[in-house]
Amino acid sequence: MRLKTIFEPNEVTLTCIISACATGCGNGKVGRVVLAAAAKHLTPVVLELGGKSPVIVATRRIIAGKWGGNNGQACVSPDYIITTKDYAPKLVDALKTELKNFYGDDQLSSKDLSRIVSSNHFARLTKLLDDDKVSGKIVHGGQRDESNLKIAPTILLDVPEDSLIMTEEIFGPLLPILTVKS
Repeated sequence: MRLKTIFEPNEVTLTCIISACATGCGNGKVGRVVLAAAAKHLTPVVLELGGKSPVIVATRRIIAGKWGGNNGQACVSPDYIITTKDYAPKLVDALKTELKNFYGDDQLSSKDLSRIVSSNHFARLTKLLDDDKVSGKIVHGGQRDESNLKIAPTILLDVPEDSLIMTEEIFGPLLPILTVKS
């Protein structure tokens, strides 16, 4: 099976399998494909795979680096935030303010908002947002422009831990915030 039949060219980075070493960048699905191809040639493999990257936000500590220049499409971007129930409203308000300062009033039309890397990835992110367990949890953003592959920075509050957005790597502009008692 050829990689380009599974992924769009910008979704996976892979060096030649018949070489001293194969390298791959992506998620677990990409890793399995790369490892299977490399095993046929006994080629050593180096993989950089993404995952869930939680951020615990304590009182008076606010992060707004999730969206930046890559719109959440970096393996080390925060995947979700954990904060207290008492602090969550302040955090959401602060994030909204910073997003407005950075992208303006119409965030989806901002020239500074990065596009989603591919139409397949756009569809995957849309599926995460349209999940019945998640769609009512959006407190900011959620707008989409499929023709330009853009999704506005989106904040979700108290999504269920068993929802798709919490069990898969997000790799996009969606930021769930989970609250805890203390």
